Amino acid sequence: MNTSRPVPNANAGSFRLKLFAAIMLVVSAITGAVLFFAQGQVTADAERELQREFGRDLAALHSTQKARLAVLAERCRALAKSVRIRAALEESDAADLYTNAEIELRDMLADGETRTELEPRTLRARFFRFLDASGAVVAPPRTDTMDELWEVQLGIQGTYDDQQTGFIVTKRGNDREELNEVIATPIVATNTGEVIGGIVLGFKPIELGGHRDDTGLRSGIWVNERLHLPSISRGAVTALAGEVTRAIAAPERAEAGFDVEMDGVPYLLFCKRLNPGSRYPPAFEVCIFPLAEMRARQNQLRWRILGAGALLLAGGFAASRYIASRLSAPVEKLAEESEQDRAQRKRAENELELTDAELLARNTELKTALSDLKSTQQRVIQQERMHALGQMASGIAHDFNNALVPILGYCQLLQLRPNLLADREKTTSYLEIIHTAARDAANVVSRLHEFYRSNRESELALPVDLSHLVEQTIQLTQPRWKDQAQGRGATVRIVTRLAGMPPVAGNESSLREMLTNLIFNAVDALPQGGTITISASQVDGAARLEFTDTGTGMSEEVRRRCLEPFFSTKGQQGTGLGLSMVFGIVERHGGSLDLRSELGKGTTFVITLPLHRSTAPAAAPPSRPEQSPSLNVLVVDDEPRVRELLRAALNADGHAVEVAEGGDEGLRRFAAGKFDIVVTDKAMPGMSGDQLAVSIKQRAPRTPIILLTGFGQFLDQKKMPFVDVLITKPIDLLAFRHAIATALKSI
Repeated sequence: MNTSRPVPNANAGSFRLKLFAAIMLVVSAITGAVLFFAQGQVTADAERELQREFGRDLAALHSTQKARLAVLAERCRALAKSVRIRAALEESDAADLYTNAEIELRDMLADGETRTELEPRTLRARFFRFLDASGAVVAPPRTDTMDELWEVQLGIQGTYDDQQTGFIVTKRGNDREELNEVIATPIVATNTGEVIGGIVLGFKPIELGGHRDDTGLRSGIWVNERLHLPSISRGAVTALAGEVTRAIAAPERAEAGFDVEMDGVPYLLFCKRLNPGSRYPPAFEVCIFPLAEMRARQNQLRWRILGAGALLLAGGFAASRYIASRLSAPVEKLAEESEQDRAQRKRAENELELTDAELLARNTELKTALSDLKSTQQRVIQQERMHALGQMASGIAHDFNNALVPILGYCQLLQLRPNLLADREKTTSYLEIIHTAARDAANVVSRLHEFYRSNRESELALPVDLSHLVEQTIQLTQPRWKDQAQGRGATVRIVTRLAGMPPVAGNESSLREMLTNLIFNAVDALPQGGTITISASQVDGAARLEFTDTGTGMSEEVRRRCLEPFFSTKGQQGTGLGLSMVFGIVERHGGSLDLRSELGKGTTFVITLPLHRSTAPAAAPPSRPEQSPSLNVLVVDDEPRVRELLRAALNADGHAVEVAEGGDEGLRRFAAGKFDIVVTDKAMPGMSGDQLAVSIKQRAPRTPIILLTGFGQFLDQKKMPFVDVLITKPIDLLAFRHAIATALKSI
């Protein structure tokens, strides 16, 4: 009988080698992924830090330049109104003209009186010259040390009626060149209001980067195909000139900043037009920011990461060998078993049958798995709902910010330009725009109710003047399509062709929202500027509105999907809700929308809306509520600004007002005094407005109570018998006066 042990299977060693190779492959893949993401994170962090540092320096430079230019422009306008200078210019007396100017400019010239710390040298003029009505230079009676050719650069081709800014190069002794920033201000005749000439003042431009240690932001000026950047060498200026030329040809990329190399050192280059719309040659601000230190830090971190990766691979190699040997041991043991044992196990497997108990256990396992699957499905659905809710909230915030643009813009305009308040007609127009935008903002908030109520109410089909609504929306969106576009060096024009149109049936606020989204969508499609054309006509008994832009257009795939909710081609800057909301508004109004677009040829939206068919006479506008007699009013609100507004409105109507900061204080004041009516906020810390109303009604059931709330659309006044009138914020003063009259009648 042979008692020797079976020979081990020859495949056992091969299995161990394969297992080791598989483990090393996994370790290498994980190590590579970690190194890749670590390197990406390091690079991203370095880029973000660089952009923050560059942005801070650039913002400081722009802030200084903007403030200085505003001061110089205002000084030049004041100088242009000098009576003596106007008289000398009208009489064409050059000697008297320059003599009077030297007197008027004695505190602005660079060689004038000693300047203070609050008046830097850049606010002092280096020179001045006068222009005649045609824009040519009026020669002074004497010359200075500068060459004669520089005066030719000061002339302006053609007529001009506003300030012009530019840059010229002058030469002083030894052919030393100096770059000057010039401001040309027209001088207007007092009797005719015509431009009779102008005055040009030259100033030293602001520049950063006086050091040469390759750190910090440096700035210069590009004008007449030449770069003036004294803080770097002439050779570096020559090398940088070609990069600046390419940057000017790509303004969008230049304003964001891109990498260049100068004398073997990397820099971040930024270019921006300084005098858009000026009759002087175009000038560009050129800023460079060194990248060498950031790149050095990146290389150090990269080598550290590679070293850590090498250590990780070495550890993985040792661990793989150990794991492979441990895991392959059972396989080697199994290979040593006899063929008889393997045959016996095979027969046992063939004879194996499932018992009833095992079947029941399998069925229970399947039910458990199905339950887990349903639970997982519910979690996925909930996550998708939360994502959709976040997208809708982003869209509502987008619309609310759009409504805030004209409110903040015109308020700041009136604050920065107080002289506009003297123009009653313009001020009234601005206030109407602000009021309309505020009502639209309130309407955006009220749309949250649409997600709350189960049965959607149909929108009121009131008569809406479409032509007037288009003109009003253009005014409301002007800060976006005009001011912001010009700020990035682009010019957007809106052309309207609005014939006399009968009113359409719809909701004015919703239609204004539709027009606003169409204008903003068109502006986004015009990165280099262009024209937006809005035309309205009556076709087959319906109103036809055509909205055309000369922008980038859409591909066929984008055109088919652009009306889908959450579809956007703007990345993180877009919500994908603008055009889908436009389509929803058109559908709710019983209209239709047609879209035509082609890449590079612009886009046209054709919207058809039903006309207003009501044969009943148009409802008269709501009359001004009749003012109530003088009352003693208690106002309770925890917001100081709301209290002061209500106090001012009530005092203006002749009422005596007492205010309280909360429900507890309001109840004490009511108990201590005698009031004809109580106005209280609903949501207040401590005692709420509801609790205060109940306590007051228990003491004085016939005292009218008006409840203010920002949740009025979600509340049912029938469930609040202790409240006589419910007012939804934001507060309309005419509606507030009407509410007081209604509350007095209800008692």
